[in-house]
Amino acid sequence: MVYLGKLNAVFRITFLIVPIWIVILGMPILTKASTEQVKENELKNLKAKAHQVISLQIDAFQKSDMKAAYTFASPFIKSKFSSAEIFGKMVREGYPMIWSAKDYKFLEFTFFEGALIQRVLFMDSKERIYVFDYELRQYKSDNWLINGVFPVRSQNSGA
Repeated sequence: MVYLGKLNAVFRITFLIVPIWIVILGMPILTKASTEQVKENELKNLKAKAHQVISLQIDAFQKSDMKAAYTFASPFIKSKFSSAEIFGKMVREGYPMIWSAKDYKFLEFTFFEGALIQRVLFMDSKERIYVFDYELRQYKSDNWLINGVFPVRSQNSGA
């Protein structure tokens, strides 16, 4: 009888402690999953932001609206091109495939060293393909601006 009492006490303790340990040991797994989900959602939001900023600038180029296009340039870019007109002339002459793109498509997206890197495929009026990496940097709380556009050289590219 004493033996059954001790056995019963052991079972009660086991049934109380084991679930607590399962919860405690499982928390890092749950926390990691939650953190990854937050990061995944954050990346989706940043990607959408990059698409928005780039699209708005391309739309401004297509409308020949230099002032609007210039608003999406970072302070670094503005330090190189002191006015919207100078900036617009540089894009029109140096990047005609972006200035008057027949079409464009977003490709890979990466967040690297605090920058959004969005690869964009452009088709010009002669249906040649060009690929560029856009770098966007954050200024103020949620203000992402284009900090550079870099050609991606490849055998398949018209660049």
